[in-house]
Amino acid sequence: MTAQEVAVLDYGSQYSQLIVRRVRELGFVSHLYPPAELANLQSPGAIILSGGPRSTSDADAPDIDFDKLMSFGVPVLGVCYGMQLLNIKHGGSVKPGVTREYGPAKLVVTDHTDLFNGISHESQVWMSHSDTCANLASTAQIIATNEDAVPVALKWSDRCWGIQFHPEVTHSHEGTAILRNFLIGSGAVLAKFDIQEFKAQMLERIKAEVGNREVICGVSGGVDSTVLAVLLAKAGVKVRC
Repeated sequence: MTAQEVAVLDYGSQYSQLIVRRVRELGFVSHLYPPAELANLQSPGAIILSGGPRSTSDADAPDIDFDKLMSFGVPVLGVCYGMQLLNIKHGGSVKPGVTREYGPAKLVVTDHTDLFNGISHESQVWMSHSDTCANLASTAQIIATNEDAVPVALKWSDRCWGIQFHPEVTHSHEGTAILRNFLIGSGAVLAKFDIQEFKAQMLERIKAEVGNREVICGVSGGVDSTVLAVLLAKAGVKVRC
């Protein structure tokens, strides 16, 4: 079987790109896609649904083609909004929480296999949500709660999980380990990420898109704009900063 990328579906979270970064830091190829691009994905090795600022109860809430998602037969992880969406698609529901949960919270693990293998019984995670999963589907297994016994991690099958917290941020102390368990422990066949190969691809892409034109680059001194300026220079294009 050919190794494939980890596709991250972007539901608008400020941390979506950070999920991609964490996956790459773990050594696997990953890219960010709008949910509408799901139909065009070419046999991904795993799929992560990001969080987002919307509520699933909104009339125009971002959705997903659940049949298409499941047709890939690969490991799926829903994060925050992504978990709530998966809960609905499995036959459950989502309701407004009593209070908005934002900031550090205690994760109480009730099942230390699969996703939480090697994770502390009580671990700090980062929450950012108003709604909560309710009326869980018959297939849903609660694998972790918060300290108020509210489910914050669900398992619907051997290849489909949801977590209410954000494992990609450093405030989730064992978040990287949880992502590693998802990517490696789930049996996904994933392509290895090589930073030098990625850099070469970016340089070729810049050359192809810019051609002989001049680029005006606003450099703030931050990481993103500085890296862009360096890549433009290394690609040999005419650039004015």
